[in-house]
Amino acid sequence: MTEVWRTLKPGDRIRLLRVPDSDLRQREQELLTGAEMAGWTADTLERIISLDPVVAIDHVDEYGMPWFEYELVGEDGRVDYHSLGISEDESWERVDP
Repeated sequence: MTEVWRTLKPGDRIRLLRVPDSDLRQREQELLTGAEMAGWTADTLERIISLDPVVAIDHVDEYGMPWFEYELVGEDGRVDYHSLGISEDESWERVDP
């Protein structure tokens, strides 16, 4: 079975549907161990999904992983810049141009 995420290329638009299970598991583990910034990736994805879940693929790295960039304004008014990779198929869908 082909991993559809590997077909994404710069400029493709996708809609984030949910936080990937791997990120949810990572958050649980980090919370249990008291890690610094526990659940950062899952929390960030939840914020993006609630604000504007349609993102554009910015680039594909040397390993074939597509990445998107996103700017979030924090509670203090500062802009946080995020770069997040797509590495599974269940949490997103392609958006027609």
